[in-house]
Amino acid sequence: MKKNHTRQNTLISSSKYQNAKKLFLDVILEESKKITSIQPPSSDEIKIQYKELVQDLGKMKGREQYFQYLSSGIGQGPFIELLDGSVKMDLITGIGINFFGHTHAELLSEILDAASSDTMQGNLQPGYEAEELIRTLLKHVGKKSRLEHAWLLCSGTMANETALKIIRQKKFPATKIFAFGDCFAGRSTAMQEITDSPKYREGQPTYGEVSYLPFYDPKLTLDQNTDAVLKKMKEEVDRYPGKYAGLMIELIQGEGGIRFAPREWYVRVFEGAKKYNLALWFDEIQTFGRTEQLFAYQTFGLEEYADVVTIGKLLHACAALYTPEYNPRAGLVAGTFTGSNAALKTGRRILDKLTTENYYGPEGKISKLSQHFGRRLNDLKSGNCKNHIGEIRIHGGLVGFGVWGQTLEDTKKFLMNLFDAGIVAFYAGHDPYIIRLLPPFGVMTESHIDQAIQVIEHVLLQEKK
Repeated sequence: MKKNHTRQNTLISSSKYQNAKKLFLDVILEESKKITSIQPPSSDEIKIQYKELVQDLGKMKGREQYFQYLSSGIGQGPFIELLDGSVKMDLITGIGINFFGHTHAELLSEILDAASSDTMQGNLQPGYEAEELIRTLLKHVGKKSRLEHAWLLCSGTMANETALKIIRQKKFPATKIFAFGDCFAGRSTAMQEITDSPKYREGQPTYGEVSYLPFYDPKLTLDQNTDAVLKKMKEEVDRYPGKYAGLMIELIQGEGGIRFAPREWYVRVFEGAKKYNLALWFDEIQTFGRTEQLFAYQTFGLEEYADVVTIGKLLHACAALYTPEYNPRAGLVAGTFTGSNAALKTGRRILDKLTTENYYGPEGKISKLSQHFGRRLNDLKSGNCKNHIGEIRIHGGLVGFGVWGQTLEDTKKFLMNLFDAGIVAFYAGHDPYIIRLLPPFGVMTESHIDQAIQVIEHVLLQEKK
């Protein structure tokens, strides 16, 4: 249905609006173009004032900031300006949100158009932006996929909550869930029980609803890995017959340390799960859009196995997608907020860009940048930083590498030194820990990667171990 008869479209199409919009964008982008490299704070005085501001924020929140980070909101490409006037290269992108970097002209254009509408929309009264985003998502699930429905939500945790609810409704009275060691699902009461990290649920109740299966270990053979999972699965099903509803898996574990497996392992595990009538739930909150295909399940050739899929982060919106078999009955899933108009419009533009601008496939932008990052890290590991870099784990736009002894102390020390040198990164995994990067491949070039490698090398060589 065309929207050209609406007053909103008349407004946005008018020369008056377009001229004002162009002027607004020109002013922002003119300033943004001045941000081209890593820069120190404007002055020592401002640096001191900035530090006090960050500390005050920590006091108000009840916990200090991980980094001394407060952005001004303006940047260019992978660079972002902070309130002290310094400029950082952002290689974690809000833990995977800003795939297209900062102050992106096309995304700003969508945000401006969204400003002509109310700020938020929801389940009861959605706008056309929600319809367009859902339609576009379902268009790209893959020919072999059985996914036909999608529900928009405001966070990855709520997308996962929705997945759990619809699986349990379908499989009632079965309620138990299989998950994998080192997985991360979110921080709500239900998701913190699925997440395999006791520190995330300290002081919280657990209900014995989750059993953990061993994730793929590259030190073992394919058969050994498969047998370990299927043996544990059978033991639990035999112990609690009729109680298990589904299996949740991150095809690539993000917080778990950028861990993944060969396709054949997934196939064997999923075929085993289907024998027990388990729903297969793929958590792609972090991986969506970042591998060599739009969905990680497409990258691994697993389209036909997905019953429920959750996505978020770089989309700027979140969603649970599911097959007709898992379409929940009315009343189970709802919510006041679907998302902001700006987020939904931006999400649609992001999908269009990802699916039309050669990001995917072996010759796509993500693959080429990923390979270049891998080559440069391996060059460091075999060269000047031979004794400073440990494991390197890369899959598409998820990049990880260990430093020094790969302890938590080593990793955090490196991150702080790296931040001071101008790069924002984070960590993942445990024993060993790795430096985690979710770079803005939507705007990065090989030259940007080379700049990042130079800084990483400098920081590593500063510490003689």
